[in-house]
Order: sequence, then structure tokens, then C-alpha cells
Amino acid sequence: MALHTDTQIYRSTYDLTLLATRLVANMPRNYKADFGADFRRQCFGLVRLVYKANTVGDKVRVLRDLREEVEATNLSARLAVDLRLISRGQYAQLVALLDSIGKQSTGWLKHSEHALAAPSSRRSGQRA
Repeated sequence: MALHTDTQIYRSTYDLTLLATRLVANMPRNYKADFGADFRRQCFGLVRLVYKANTVGDKVRVLRDLREEVEATNLSARLAVDLRLISRGQYAQLVALLDSIGKQSTGWLKHSEHALAAPSSRRSGQRA
């Protein structure tokens, strides 16, 4: 098993967190403490979920949580651009990273679901 820091999804979530931290630093003061802090926490939460998915036995549950958090983070990014807290170009950078994370987590989830299903089908085939 690879270290979680060696995976592409980890690098994408880390890059997202780094970008979000830089963007929040430039937000107006009245948004920085509330919206900005929550946005940074969401992004950092994605990094934590990637680590957790790479270390726990029940990856499927964690990966479903990861996909849900990607969508919530995407909504926060959209809200930030609609409130003009970030530019459209910055939003495009966020969306590209979120899209990458979403695709990678979906592929990982499908792989994990198939891995769980395979042993049970083999066992039932052996009983027959």
C-alpha cells in the first residue's frame, strides 16, 4: 500500500488547501473570519479524509463521505465567486482541483466496492 502522501488524490487535496488558504487571505475582513475559515476547514477536511481512506479497512464509507465533502466544497467555491470574494480565474483553479479530486475519489470508490464484492462472490461460488 502506498503512503497517502504519494497518491495523486492527496497531492490534489493538498494543492486545493494551499490555494484556498491563499485566497482566503485576500478576502475582505468581514468574510475572512466566518466564510473563509469554514472554507479552509472544508479543504483541510478533504486532506484528512484522503488519509483516513488510505488507512482504514472500510474505505467505501470514507470515500462516500469524501465525495459528499467535495460537493460541499464545490458549493462554497461557487458561493465565493458569486459573492465576488474570489475572481472567476481563481474559481476556475478551484473547480479544476475539485473536479480532479471528485473523479479520483469516484474511481477509488468503484475499485473499493468491486474489491468488497469479489471475495463474497468467490465464497458463494466455492460452496456450490
